[in-house]
Amino acid sequence: MVGMHPDTQLLIDVCAIDSIWGNERMLAEHLAGELRAWGLNDVVLVESLPGRPSVGARLRGAGGGRSLVLNGHLDIYELSEDWTRDPFAPSLEAGRVYGAGVADMKAGTAAALAALRRTARRAAAGQGLRGDVVFQGVSCHFEGGVGTRSLCEAGFVADAAIGCEPSSNTIGIAHRGAAYLKITTRGRQAHTTYKELGLNAIETMEPILAGLRALEAELPYTPHDLLPGGPILNIGTISGGTKHNQVPDRCTITLDIRLLPGQDAHDVKARVEQMIADLVRDVDARIDAVVEFSEHWLSGPRHAYEIDAGEAIVQVVDRAVRTVTGATPPYQGVPFWCDLVTLREFGVPGVNFGPGDPPYNFPDEYVVEAQFLQAVDVYETAILDWCG
Repeated sequence: MVGMHPDTQLLIDVCAIDSIWGNERMLAEHLAGELRAWGLNDVVLVESLPGRPSVGARLRGAGGGRSLVLNGHLDIYELSEDWTRDPFAPSLEAGRVYGAGVADMKAGTAAALAALRRTARRAAAGQGLRGDVVFQGVSCHFEGGVGTRSLCEAGFVADAAIGCEPSSNTIGIAHRGAAYLKITTRGRQAHTTYKELGLNAIETMEPILAGLRALEAELPYTPHDLLPGGPILNIGTISGGTKHNQVPDRCTITLDIRLLPGQDAHDVKARVEQMIADLVRDVDARIDAVVEFSEHWLSGPRHAYEIDAGEAIVQVVDRAVRTVTGATPPYQGVPFWCDLVTLREFGVPGVNFGPGDPPYNFPDEYVVEAQFLQAVDVYETAILDWCG
């Protein structure tokens, strides 16, 4: 587009490539080509899961400086049917960039890339840094940090990290954890005409659904200054039965329960199991239910995260925001789960800062261009401070 900022054009290019959950390869390969063209070192595609590569890259410093990871995920959520525009024909209109997954989190990932491109050009002009800058463009984020873990195992680690998840360009030093549960009720199949000989698993799920809605307000927690409210319980999917004229012998629901620091997913699972046991005793003795962690939780348990505001990497981002905006940066908790937990498993402390506003995934998704460009400036400033 004529007159478009080059960093915005980079974001448009990233959004134009379909990388819906499980389909990250094309974007990963495209970014690897771009990173090589910019002169980065050690550009590698790592198969995080079969057919789902992540891309790691390193801009080597001269030595003697601190190294920094910029982390962003490539996978985006499935799209709502309510889009009124082509989600993979991104555009800039009235100061907004529209496109699939732009808020969660292609804007953050592209902003990291843009800052890295600026840094690489500076290095090519003889103004290199002492420390390394590492880019992690990860697949399999929704499996619980599988992509980040695979890149860390491949050696793409550093002394600290900035996670680029959407936080409306606020500094995130805490985020929620999650418990992903699957509940299955077991019944007995029969034809409708002999309904009394069967056991309807959908009907025995009904009191469990009501019990879960009540349980959300009953889960114990310690209030957190940056993460307002208690745990959040969402019943995300439900399935059961085979045909309209068959009594269903199975019904399954999946839950997403967002937790605060100090809450334990195993304890929450136990409380769900106790709630169901109480229903069997007091409401319907026919309930036969199994509670399990879902495969998306088991692939990378989503623990809550906190880092002290006085940590060096937090203060570097704080200074970067002050330098770019001239204002005191706000600190907020991130309401969702981030890969900062996985990075910390490898000894890399991290802080979150990224463009994109709630509700993050929505029809005709967009980010404000000025917010995106501000994030690029903040990342670049933080790189110079930390790695310089």
